[in-house]
Amino acid sequence: MRKRQWRALDELFAGVFDGMTYKEISEKCPEAYAMRKKNKLSYRYPRGESYLDVIKRVEQVMLHMQRHKDPVVIVAHQAILRVIYTYFMGKPREDATKTAIPLNTVIKLTPYAYNTKEERFVLHKMSTGDTDEAPSH
Repeated sequence: MRKRQWRALDELFAGVFDGMTYKEISEKCPEAYAMRKKNKLSYRYPRGESYLDVIKRVEQVMLHMQRHKDPVVIVAHQAILRVIYTYFMGKPREDATKTAIPLNTVIKLTPYAYNTKEERFVLHKMSTGDTDEAPSH
């Protein structure tokens, strides 16, 4: 299998908030935090991207993946995985912002003519005390 890196699969760019946690964003700029919480799909970070921007950016890669006959392995950040997952599962794009993509889990999608089979393989179970302070774009 040949390794490829697609820049179109880079994480959603949070612009001026890049690298900040949701808590930090809510404290520094509560109005931006509230606007994004209200409409995560179309909210565009200042000098950054929205989910709609990411969907457009990732679309060509997804079309390319559909033409592959060999298995494709994707390692990416949450927003990208959500967009790809909802696309291949035939869900509305609005679901991309709330689809759960668990950490430490491989999701195998096998496309068929009229549906997609899903299998999940947990690689590492998180202990109950583990938290994730980074934003889950």
